[in-house]
Amino acid sequence: MSGGPGGPALLWEITLRLCLLSDTHVGAARPTPRHAAESDVDLHVDRDPSTGVPRLRATTLAGLLRHELAARTGDPASVRALMGSGRERALPGGAPATSALEADDAPAELPEGATVTVRTGTRVDPAAGTAQPGRLWRWEVLPAGTVFTAHLRLSVPAPADEARLLTLLLLASGGLEGVGPGVRVGGRTGRGYGAVRATHWAVRRHDLTDERDWFAYHGRTWAERWADGAAAVADAPGDLATALTERLRRCGRTATAAHLAARARQPDRRHRAELHLTLAVAEPRDPLAPPPRRTRPGALLIADDPAPERLGTADRAHRHRPVVSDPDKPVVHAGPVLGETALFALLKRISGRLVRDAAEHLGAPADRWRGWHDRWWGADTDRSGRPRPSRVRLRAAPALTGGAPLTITRLTVDALFGDAVDGHLFTTDLHCGGAAEAVVDVSEPDDAVRGLLALLVRELATVAFDTVGAGAGSGQGRLTATRALLVTHPGGGEPPHTVDLLTAVFEEESPEAATARDWLDALRAVLAPATADGAKEAPR
Repeated sequence: MSGGPGGPALLWEITLRLCLLSDTHVGAARPTPRHAAESDVDLHVDRDPSTGVPRLRATTLAGLLRHELAARTGDPASVRALMGSGRERALPGGAPATSALEADDAPAELPEGATVTVRTGTRVDPAAGTAQPGRLWRWEVLPAGTVFTAHLRLSVPAPADEARLLTLLLLASGGLEGVGPGVRVGGRTGRGYGAVRATHWAVRRHDLTDERDWFAYHGRTWAERWADGAAAVADAPGDLATALTERLRRCGRTATAAHLAARARQPDRRHRAELHLTLAVAEPRDPLAPPPRRTRPGALLIADDPAPERLGTADRAHRHRPVVSDPDKPVVHAGPVLGETALFALLKRISGRLVRDAAEHLGAPADRWRGWHDRWWGADTDRSGRPRPSRVRLRAAPALTGGAPLTITRLTVDALFGDAVDGHLFTTDLHCGGAAEAVVDVSEPDDAVRGLLALLVRELATVAFDTVGAGAGSGQGRLTATRALLVTHPGGGEPPHTVDLLTAVFEEESPEAATARDWLDALRAVLAPATADGAKEAPR
């Protein structure tokens, strides 16, 4: 018995469970017209046409793995060896390469009692921080805690290729296991949507040159294969490296197992930075006092519909979203959150104001700072008219801990007579106090963007000129940074470098402040106007 002419000698069956850590929108391949869907939803999640169950398409999962492998290796040949290539990416004079890795569509398992929810999205003006008129849409969202059971198959042409292909699979799946920024699935991932984690991996190795293994694989239906994988993944290891090495040792492939174990311990070589922030819903009592500082709790409203039990009492309520406390055992509860889109818009608005003021002080034209800022924070269009993606990304929607709900009642006062306007009475459920942990990822950072992040932290740690959410005119939405660590991963296997930006802001003689001043010199250099000979003016 053999694998057949031209067929693989070995085949690996891999089953994994993916848990959504934040709200996710995986769009439908074919948008459904409103008149056909009989609803006012603009963006539907992708569903199995035969059952109507939401799903993660095989092409989406394969694309995520391809992107992660390309980012971690930077080697098109390695990507082609595992994921194949289309005709447009084939080698000159060669045929398209077939993918060694196959995937199946994964149906969604929603948390108990949860449903696909419909949200209302708005486009926020990054300059004003307000919703743009007419930029309103409704979209379906899968809640945090949703689980996908995905099935993969890795075909190995010959035993000599096994170690390389398994190594490439390990690298491609690293983002699913929370390595670095991690993999994001679906739309609006830069705003914190689509965070996902693989919690269990089950593997099975078939030697197709052996008669028993050949029938063990080909003698089952697809439904039986999926059922076997789903049963095996329940008590499987939490990382792919462990699952593969255990199976290889049982098969007598100890050398390959040792090779994989060594590769799994290698660090991520991508050049990136992480800004870890603790944001308190509060104002500092003394903005210039060094940490630790006393703060005054504030009120926050990221507007949403009230809970069903409050529909007849409150007009608006602060946003609550499902929160996953442990991806391995997703216990989902609804808690207050710091709006992902609102927070990203706040950071982008503050950074835009900072670079605009710096460029005007240096005498640089407006298009200079806008082009540089759009390079990092993204823009609706670039010079060719296409959307420009952001290289600064919010890792996940921050959940608020601490604080307490607060209900207030307001009335509208006539501006001319100073009397209350009849019928204009509003009750709002706010959130008062508390704090949230946020992580901002930056790909391929340089000293200039690090300088901008240092200025951004200074703004968040001192005087809150900009606010988030509704009610800014009445003092709501003030955030204060109580912790800010900038961790730079230089790549190439070098250890990460951490700078405490709060120390840099409040202690002028500290090594952190000296490092930040070098970054600010780099920022001034990129914003300074060019001289007549094309060179940039020296920083002032």
